[in-house]
Amino acid sequence: SQTLMAQRLQDELLEEIFLRLPTAADLARASTACVSFRRVVAAHPFLRRFRTLHPPPLLGIICGGFTPAQPPHPSAAAAATLADVNLSCAILLPPSRDRWCRRDDRDGRALYSPEREGPGVDYNRPGLVRAFAVCDPLHRRYLLLPALPDHLAGQVRPPDISKCESFLAPPGDDENSSFRDFRVMCLVWCTTKLVLFVFSSCTGQWLPDPVTFDVLPHSGALRRHYAHGCFCWHNYEADNLLVLDTRRMEFSVVDLPLPPCPHLGYLAACLREMAIVEAGEGRLGMFTVSEPGVYYLLYEEQSKDENGANQWQSKSVISLPANYSYGIDGVAGGYLLLHGSRKHTQVVDYFSLNLQTFQIERFCQTDCQIVGTLYAGLPPSLCPPTI
Repeated sequence: SQTLMAQRLQDELLEEIFLRLPTAADLARASTACVSFRRVVAAHPFLRRFRTLHPPPLLGIICGGFTPAQPPHPSAAAAATLADVNLSCAILLPPSRDRWCRRDDRDGRALYSPEREGPGVDYNRPGLVRAFAVCDPLHRRYLLLPALPDHLAGQVRPPDISKCESFLAPPGDDENSSFRDFRVMCLVWCTTKLVLFVFSSCTGQWLPDPVTFDVLPHSGALRRHYAHGCFCWHNYEADNLLVLDTRRMEFSVVDLPLPPCPHLGYLAACLREMAIVEAGEGRLGMFTVSEPGVYYLLYEEQSKDENGANQWQSKSVISLPANYSYGIDGVAGGYLLLHGSRKHTQVVDYFSLNLQTFQIERFCQTDCQIVGTLYAGLPPSLCPPTI
């Protein structure tokens, strides 16, 4: 009918207007203006488009409890809406012989798996994790995944396992995927190869075949990074990046530029404080904390030379507040988060770097350093269930 056509046209125009709002806080305020605005804003397809253009802001750090952004940081108002929200789902999950441990956070979901406990457990010999639960902390929901099948688990041998790492991933590039779709990846680091098992919520099953990649023995990797649909690990022994393209499900290796203090040799690569971020045109960007006693970040972007070989170009030198010893905590919600500590005090100041403007702002202050996961999200009023 003409009435339905007019409403659909009005909704499409409102979507285009709301997509141009600069922040999630502006969108939340617009959604309270009237019922029609709320209907458009709350629709899953619109929220998916908005999240693509405007990453949910970094709101805080989860480590047992929730440490929020503090005023005057731009995320402080949105973080305050979570003051009375319990973001832990461990008590919701069914009883297990082992304690449920939070492994990752992404797109409003949290990934849990059991952590081996009790007598007889050899903590020096990592085991294969086969049980997983995906939780929606805001709506107090969870989904138990089917256990990793025997025919997949049998492709790795416990004596060869050096590490088992599990994390959440987007559903892929399928335009028909739902707001609630996701993947769980279980990456097993063996002595001579990597084995990746993938669960897809679209099928409700583990993919029938793992992805494998040969690596040098005893390779070591630290923090996981994500950019442009790729997960990256810094292999500090070879001082390069191991890259997993989740769209093509392929591994590759990317060379890195020389680290600060190259005269330290292998130790320089081990001590490299870095974060991989999204640069323009699908390229990778890299922030590196400068050598001790010099207070700035180095920013470089990946490029190709005339022969197609990988290289890195220096783009910016970003000053940091002086008299701190800095470390990088991660990237989320359009921000890079750093912690800064001073001598003779346990107080730790956290600073965020806006990845669009390169502006440094004080994020929060704590009594000691927090080792946890970064939480980015929209205000609860704009968060429909993700499970």
